[in-house]
Amino acid sequence: MKRTILTVAAALMMATCVIAQDIPAGMRMELIESEDDSHDQYTIFKYKEKNGNEGYYMGVGYKIELLGLVRDDITDMSISHMDEVCFPMGSTRQEVIDNLDSYLELLDKPAGTTVEFPCRINNGVGLGQESKSTCIVTKRFLQGKRLCFHFTSGNRTAEADLRKSSIKSMKLSVKLDMKLHPNKD
Repeated sequence: MKRTILTVAAALMMATCVIAQDIPAGMRMELIESEDDSHDQYTIFKYKEKNGNEGYYMGVGYKIELLGLVRDDITDMSISHMDEVCFPMGSTRQEVIDNLDSYLELLDKPAGTTVEFPCRINNGVGLGQESKSTCIVTKRFLQGKRLCFHFTSGNRTAEADLRKSSIKSMKLSVKLDMKLHPNKD
């Protein structure tokens, strides 16, 4: 509950700071960003292609902390690596909500259900070429169902999980952003 409240509060703060601007090509503008206890991170962002096309993406990733430092003058510094897979979610925020609903429907399927999604891998500079990600509905002991995405990052296979609570939180945040900025799409 506390995590959800913090996520919604952060989304509201970000939504009030983000102004509908012209995004430079190859850049992403974060709409929502969230992280859970297992270092899985979720983002909804708008991305502008080099050809001028814009669209919303959902980024699902796993952050690997290689080194963390805490000193008096430096509160938190770390060397880390992020594997992130990005899924096209549409060109409007309503399409984003509809796609999040389809992810919630997928969680109602039996454990072991496998679906392939078109995706793009975050290569650190921008979004890479189109690829495919395999999504498996998994059920973990005492943790409930989640979507487990397998994707190729560099020369290895990476994995990131998406929980039902995170999908609902992202959906609520997009709805709040739509109310705060009704003419933004």
